[in-house]
Amino acid sequence: MDYKLAKEREEKSIKEKQKIVDNDFWRQKYHIQGIVGLINDPNGFSQFSGKYHMFYQWNPLKPDHTAKYWAHSVSDDLLNWERKSTALRPDTWYSKNGVYSGSGIVANEKLYLFYTGNVKDENGNRESYQCIAVSEDGENFERWEPSIVNQPDGYTRHIRDPKIWEKDGEYFSILGIQNDKLEGKTVLYKSKNIKDWKFLGEIAGANKAPLGNFGYMWECPDYFQLKDEKTGEIVDLLVISPQGLKAEGDLYNNKYQTGYFIGKLNYEKPEFEISSKFVELDRGNDFYAPQSMQDDKGRRIIIGWMGIPEEEDFPTLKNEWIHCLTLPRELKVIDGRLYQYPISEMENLRGERIEFNASVNDEVEIGTGVTYELIAKFKNINSDFGLKLRANENRSSETEVKFDFNSKKLVLDRSKGEQTDKRDRKVFLGEINELELRIFVDKSSIEVFVNDGEEVFSSRIFPKINADKIILFSEKSINVNIEKWEWK
Repeated sequence: MDYKLAKEREEKSIKEKQKIVDNDFWRQKYHIQGIVGLINDPNGFSQFSGKYHMFYQWNPLKPDHTAKYWAHSVSDDLLNWERKSTALRPDTWYSKNGVYSGSGIVANEKLYLFYTGNVKDENGNRESYQCIAVSEDGENFERWEPSIVNQPDGYTRHIRDPKIWEKDGEYFSILGIQNDKLEGKTVLYKSKNIKDWKFLGEIAGANKAPLGNFGYMWECPDYFQLKDEKTGEIVDLLVISPQGLKAEGDLYNNKYQTGYFIGKLNYEKPEFEISSKFVELDRGNDFYAPQSMQDDKGRRIIIGWMGIPEEEDFPTLKNEWIHCLTLPRELKVIDGRLYQYPISEMENLRGERIEFNASVNDEVEIGTGVTYELIAKFKNINSDFGLKLRANENRSSETEVKFDFNSKKLVLDRSKGEQTDKRDRKVFLGEINELELRIFVDKSSIEVFVNDGEEVFSSRIFPKINADKIILFSEKSINVNIEKWEWK
């Protein structure tokens, strides 16, 4: 296939398939999604010339991973996104088999994108190139020849997903990499000009103290600092998406995971000195490869891919599209723990409001809705209780958020959806007398924020067309307050 025809193939596919995609019942209202085809990792998340910019992995040709472009959307408020022209295509010798993930940075009044170019020979052998593209207007990008061509010694060709930042007038980048022992690692590079990069060394990885066996590949690393809201301490966080972790009870239940370490990045050694356990960022079925940025309000905002590699048997495939990104979240550290909050702009989507306030010991239908926000506060917990959302009349279609009193676990159950994977997801909450859930439901997704950001579940759901009921249930009497806003 002639890689120089990438644009022509993209335009042909959109023309043929866009109407089919647009008519799909499960198309989202307030989530970034591809105009056709497949999207996955968020890339180049940044703020430039007064706009939020989100780039993302995209295959416009078909809903699979056989091609990788960088699609591009911009927003004033992180909620209403305008699709722009495609930023990067696999139409150069160093990216002909895919423009893989990367990041963005604003410097010298320009927007720079740092990404991985993927090349494979006829036998499937891989070469990876780390590349720069630069724009003065945020829409048209000049692509430079690869900045990092040679892999460091002792590593395979699996090196990708550069995350770039500036410190004291110099630029640094971490990349996910696999060593010759097939262990996932993260390495650090430095540059004085964004173009020329020097390898500093390996900063963290599987079988590197204090970790043992911790996956065969680390993808999409992210690094940032946050001020602990309680102690005032500056905390370093390393976010990774490791591949190859085995499930441990309710942990690591997806094919691949995403989580973070707290520690301290020592630039001189170099080493990320880990001081915490690995904590999953999301407890749902669909969350991977997130990317964060600090906006002009000082907030650390993160958005993830609402999907998992190789767990992609969704009913939208027949209509020529798959996947979306999550809603944006604000990150904060409080007393050494990371909390995730819906961004404040989410309240601007609130339309018609209903409220329900009662003591309940049965099943009660409290309203209807397809796209909405719901806040539920439960008190005097002494039995199983929860919510059935996007339910139909005979309950053959519903998504259940339930507290299991015996196990002390919160459960997200999407087994009555139209997707193939029916497995639930759980998190242990322990002995509780109160519970607060803030839930966002779109046409084919649910995001549940637990107890003011202590835990989050993100999952794609695929209800039947007539499934719009909101049902509250409890085995024994429980005090409940629910507010629900239809999205505008």
